[in-house]
Amino acid sequence: MQNAKLRNFNFLNLQSAIYNLQSGFTLLEVMVAIVILGLGLTVVFELFSGGLKSVEISNDYSNAVILANKKMGELSIKEMLKAGKETGDFSEEDNYKWEVEIVPYGEGKEKMEIASPLARNDNPIKIYQVTVRVFWEKGLTEKDVKLTSLRTYMEKPLEEKTL
Repeated sequence: MQNAKLRNFNFLNLQSAIYNLQSGFTLLEVMVAIVILGLGLTVVFELFSGGLKSVEISNDYSNAVILANKKMGELSIKEMLKAGKETGDFSEEDNYKWEVEIVPYGEGKEKMEIASPLARNDNPIKIYQVTVRVFWEKGLTEKDVKLTSLRTYMEKPLEEKTL
């Protein structure tokens, strides 16, 4: 009887030992876990990269708006506006360029839809549409920002000739 108990005991110990050997991870399970971890990290790095690109693009556009506003301010202190186009670049910024277009309002792309007393030809007050465009190259494409404003200008009346 003791022999039978000893055999059962050895048999149970053998099963327990085999079970303990199989309690770890298999190579396949480890490889799958590494692949899932790698894919997850790749997605996270792509998200960070996209965020950094968005910040850079936002910075470029913000800088362009500031420069266009600065150019518009320079135009606002001019005593006399002359219709036409001018181009140039900013000395403090390397890759930003500007373009200014001044047209009498109502003669450009936009037509005046309502009759205004300011639209008469004999009126000394003239309305100009001022468009400032700041553009820069980013990679192979050209990006730009446009600011448009209206400005009034009063022409000096012709002096009457005295006889």
